[in-house]
Amino acid sequence: MKIVMPGQANAIGTLFGGVALAMMDEATAIVALRHARMPVVTAHVHSVDFRAPIYQGEAVEVTARLKSVGRTSMRVSATTVGENLLTGERRVCTEAEFVLVAMGPDGRPTPVPPMLAG
Repeated sequence: MKIVMPGQANAIGTLFGGVALAMMDEATAIVALRHARMPVVTAHVHSVDFRAPIYQGEAVEVTARLKSVGRTSMRVSATTVGENLLTGERRVCTEAEFVLVAMGPDGRPTPVPPMLAG
């Protein structure tokens, strides 16, 4: 969880979309790294929905989870939740899906373990 600081906000005091996406990219990379246990790179971002703003001074929480696994790629969903720390109000602000690819020592895509059932 982080607090939105002035340098992360635009002229109307809301979190820049690019900053939100960077936070989500980092969270999805952690999920993919944990699954693959090897370096990963972001190959694709899609289905980005900015639903509500996150205001300067509010907390932003990013969660990510593994959705599916291909031969060398992993699909990971990410959600940001904004929280007004004075009132406790929480709301889903951004949702997206990322595709990350595992990279072998040769710098080329490499197979990842299958997704465990459960």
